[in-house]
Amino acid sequence: MLAPLASSRVSSAPWISAFCLLLGSPVSLASCSVTTTTSEGAGDDATSDEADEGTQDSSGSETEETSGRDSTSEAGAASSSEVSSGEVDATTDDDNTSSTSTTSADATSTSTDSTTAAETESAEEESTGTQPACDASAAPAITQLGLETVVQSDELTILVYAAQPPGSEDWYLVDALGYVYVYSGGQFQTTPFLDLTSLVQDSTFSGNDAPSGGASNYDERGLLSIAFPPDYEESGKFYVTIIPTTTSSADVDHDLVLEYTRSAENPLVADTSTRRAIVDLEPGGQGYSPGPGVNLAKYHNGSTVLFGPDGMLYFGLGDGGGECNSARAGVPQDTTSPYGKILRLDPNAEPPYAAAGNPFAADGDPRVLHWGLRNPFRFSFDSFTGDLYIGDVGQWNNEEISFAPAGAQGLNFGWPDFESVNGSSCTTPNVPLAPGATHTPPIFDLPHVNGGAQSLLTTIVGGSVYRGSAIPDLRGAYIFAEFYPNGAMRALYQCGDQTSEVTEIKKRCDPNQPNAACFQSLDGDNDLVQVGAIVQGNDGELYIAANGNALLKIVPAP
Repeated sequence: MLAPLASSRVSSAPWISAFCLLLGSPVSLASCSVTTTTSEGAGDDATSDEADEGTQDSSGSETEETSGRDSTSEAGAASSSEVSSGEVDATTDDDNTSSTSTTSADATSTSTDSTTAAETESAEEESTGTQPACDASAAPAITQLGLETVVQSDELTILVYAAQPPGSEDWYLVDALGYVYVYSGGQFQTTPFLDLTSLVQDSTFSGNDAPSGGASNYDERGLLSIAFPPDYEESGKFYVTIIPTTTSSADVDHDLVLEYTRSAENPLVADTSTRRAIVDLEPGGQGYSPGPGVNLAKYHNGSTVLFGPDGMLYFGLGDGGGECNSARAGVPQDTTSPYGKILRLDPNAEPPYAAAGNPFAADGDPRVLHWGLRNPFRFSFDSFTGDLYIGDVGQWNNEEISFAPAGAQGLNFGWPDFESVNGSSCTTPNVPLAPGATHTPPIFDLPHVNGGAQSLLTTIVGGSVYRGSAIPDLRGAYIFAEFYPNGAMRALYQCGDQTSEVTEIKKRCDPNQPNAACFQSLDGDNDLVQVGAIVQGNDGELYIAANGNALLKIVPAP
């Protein structure tokens, strides 16, 4: 018998210094350093030698539904009534409607439970399943948004993700160095829920410090996300993505989706003896070397795992690494390979755990749902419509947000033949779009504009559609981010095949730009600097895994 879950109420706590998890190529120490400005807002700092992506903004086009296969079917995402809420994600820069700085949070617990009349009305809409009519004719009308600290802890070093089990108020906090901690009943549990640190030794992180870039201190591997199935309370099963770094481990550099079960004695501790691999891909490819040190053939692989509206497990897998897909050339355009894909899995099926109804089951990898991606680090489903939003980290020129309508299958997002809306910046290897396939362009394109190594300092972080009740004017807006300190947050509406203009939201409010959209800390002391994920809580509100050690809640402006 499993120990029953003890549900708890979330409240707030302090936070600490920024982290730097890079998602593309190595960067120098200076690239990830942050000048924290107390009141002037303009201030983050990020210089570079080499990292992953660039900066700017654009509104993009719509989604074509084809791909050499059928594009609409019941197997993809369904509608909101089936949605299991517990997981989600986000991206950003300088361009459209707002600017300024934003603050993070402080040391006191300040979860707001008060409900305004507007919130009550909005909550009633939510309970009846209604939402405002989608309108892409204008950008989201955002001015200031607030940020409230849910939890911050010195135990966290590289917080990259957070999730709640269905029906629970507990938060499970994923640290890339191999820990999952629980925030339960207003308390940070110092005993880890899951400890996989034995698999995350010998990384190129510098000791136990947050990675700060450079050949001696850069890694994209480690523990990256967690997902809970709809029946978690009864089954106790959960799933994590991890790329082990311990050179003596038989799992080193494998792309893994692992299933575990919580302890029968203590629901806040996992039973590691229950490990089962749902995905286990061996390392390799051109240029791969198994030893320690930076090797791009080890990167752009596993990322987010989450349950979709249909109860299936979705896994984003990058292109296998290397510059311009050189490690495993062409695999994003090969439907027999899992790399560069969104996989749709059924952990209750027989190996290889492919969900029934996937589009390439007859003559390709039966797990593949969508293809032609470079590094879909964070993706999420709209909990109301079932639409899928994918933040795809780019190579030299562009970042993108890709979109798959609910129920779509087999969409080809073009990599490496296309980098966003343009032809690829990569000429070697030269991999064309697969014969008979149709390119599905992104809904948002973020060009790299700084030039040189600076153009690499843009990494898009796919976000989430806001469906909460606390901020009625935000409902229906997709909120996404850039990882790096100087990168902004952004918001857009996607209504069918129509994409609105984009609102830029500065991470910190700037008193010199009082009319710019920005984030304002309710705790007053700390700035939002870096974004690991933007996730949806069970209350429908959005939360940010921020700065390496804090979970922040997006709330109404003060």
